[in-house]
Amino acid sequence: MRLAVFAVCVALACAGCSRPAGTSYAQSVPATTISQNVIDNRQLLVLAVDAPDTMIAEAERLGYELMNITRLDSLGETLIDLRIPEGHTIPEAIAEIEALWPGTTAGASHGYRIQSLDSNGAFANQMIGWPAQGCTTAWKVGLIDTGIPEGHPDLVSGRIVQRTFHDANLPPAQDHGVLMAELLIGDGRLTGSKLYSANVADPRQSNGDLAGVGAILQAVDWLRAEGVNLINVSLAGPVNKLLTRALRQAAADGTVFVAAAGNVGPSAPPQYPAAFPFVIAVTAVDWNGSAYRLAARGDHIDLSAPGVDIVVRTEGKLRILSGTSAAAPFVTAAIAADPALQGVTSIDAIRNRLAANVTDLGPAGKDEIFGAGLVRAPENCAVHSG
Repeated sequence: MRLAVFAVCVALACAGCSRPAGTSYAQSVPATTISQNVIDNRQLLVLAVDAPDTMIAEAERLGYELMNITRLDSLGETLIDLRIPEGHTIPEAIAEIEALWPGTTAGASHGYRIQSLDSNGAFANQMIGWPAQGCTTAWKVGLIDTGIPEGHPDLVSGRIVQRTFHDANLPPAQDHGVLMAELLIGDGRLTGSKLYSANVADPRQSNGDLAGVGAILQAVDWLRAEGVNLINVSLAGPVNKLLTRALRQAAADGTVFVAAAGNVGPSAPPQYPAAFPFVIAVTAVDWNGSAYRLAARGDHIDLSAPGVDIVVRTEGKLRILSGTSAAAPFVTAAIAADPALQGVTSIDAIRNRLAANVTDLGPAGKDEIFGAGLVRAPENCAVHSG
């Protein structure tokens, strides 16, 4: 069974488990993979069931500096932030800490980038059969993305609840989170549900479109604590076993994740979290069902959705978006709007339900470009009466 969340590691059976003794991340994943998209080459993040003083003292004796300890209560984990000693590579530090503290998972501070590009057409709703009045939902819907600025009408009204997971006391550098929120709960979209916005993209990093893995873990922990069970993610980056350990458990506990496949091009390696088998991976197509030229491909692609030249209206302004992140909210909305999926947390069941209602694209059946096909709005969604 493929359950929903960000990542999978077959050696892990539960959140409190890790690889067998003597098997390190550095041994199982090439160093070149570990080094991709690393935010800080001196930062090591560690997940453990608890944080014993003796382990931390031993790490400090070896030259590591304790930067922070964060308890992730809803995930049943502790996130420990260490500064790597001079002269140590990340793979060496991972191997050393995991050998020192059996049962832990250590990893690099990878960054995950927003998957949308500024790019006309209001074709998307008609293309997937979405009613103009919108559909009601009883799901609590979450968004892991850039922040929504203070003073935004939906924040002020309480329709969006937000928490920030970086320490930059600055407004968001990108309005991507606002645009994704509009695609999820804007006029004619999902109604009857608050949106829980996790602001993970640090305005000081890159162009403000990069989120650290630690921020993502804390965001999922908060969303679960708030009772959110359907989460839209428009970030993509390298494989990271910290996501594997923590978020696999969240999936097993009933959290459903929908993620953008990534805008890295058709010949690039799979992007994560979408490529993990317990995530619903969404690619983008244009108005006539052709594949988005920059979309990632692979057998992990589950569904297609409109994602090229998508019109988004926000605070009276018109924006045009292209990218797999613009496609993901259409699938998230299709899940939330389907009464038959209310309370369903099995990704197999959700995939089967969605796949039974697609418009096939490309070769017959599921393929590496379009997945099962173009998502369709549920025919029995409860239309908002205004």
